[in-house]
Amino acid sequence: SGDELLCTNEGNAEISISFNGTAPFTFVYSVNGVNKSAITTNLNPYVISTTEGGYYTLTSFSDAIGVGTVSGGGLVTILEAPTSIISTITDTIHAIDPSLQFTSSSSEIIIEQSWNFGDNTLFQIINNPIHTFPLNSDGLGIASTYQVSLIVTDANSCTDTTFKNIFVVNDYWIYIPNSFSPDNDNLNDKFCIEFSGIRENSFSFFVINRQGEIIFETTDANSLKCSQNMGWDGKDTKGIKCIPTTYVYEMYFQEWDGWKNTKHGSINLVR
Repeated sequence: SGDELLCTNEGNAEISISFNGTAPFTFVYSVNGVNKSAITTNLNPYVISTTEGGYYTLTSFSDAIGVGTVSGGGLVTILEAPTSIISTITDTIHAIDPSLQFTSSSSEIIIEQSWNFGDNTLFQIINNPIHTFPLNSDGLGIASTYQVSLIVTDANSCTDTTFKNIFVVNDYWIYIPNSFSPDNDNLNDKFCIEFSGIRENSFSFFVINRQGEIIFETTDANSLKCSQNMGWDGKDTKGIKCIPTTYVYEMYFQEWDGWKNTKHGSINLVR
């Protein structure tokens, strides 16, 4: 008896059959008109645990004394559950800016996203949030591993949950190449860097020729960032193309915790 709605990730539906008479009971039930094998049991009621959708009907019944009567049925409806997927551009962020955009990449039509960021903040019922992880008294992110969870709910009230670890780190790294070829072939046309964990307001960068002249300089670290399609295009401060040769660079910056760094090296400009 009774109807059941079952999402595909929820386990089994239960159909309960109650008997009048004396045990043991023997019965046959069908699903959408197809009979199943006979079952003999002393249990009353007897529960059919199933993941098969369809209309369940009791087709024959007898107890220890003889043949009995049957009535009733139940409908089991199987609903496809959504798939919860968390997407981010990275799983590692720096303590200087411990914020990250989260996106639900579920292909199904989702009516609700419930986010938990694993940092003792409240659940957020919001679509594709930007979250800032906890800060210390210095205004920097607290280095840790945070387990983020996303519960998605579809129009049938089926849900799914997934988890993703986000790492907040407080170390720094910087990548500096040693050559580039600004010849407009869209291959290595700019001298660019990648970095994480530096105080961008402490940054300065100089390119110096063999005569000791500064031919390029910037205090904007992002103006050299490869991932933003930025970088030095091989022109001097007057906009004139620099000759192919080897130049020297000087770079100054502070790590997130204030340690000062100086880097020197050479850049080969090839045309």
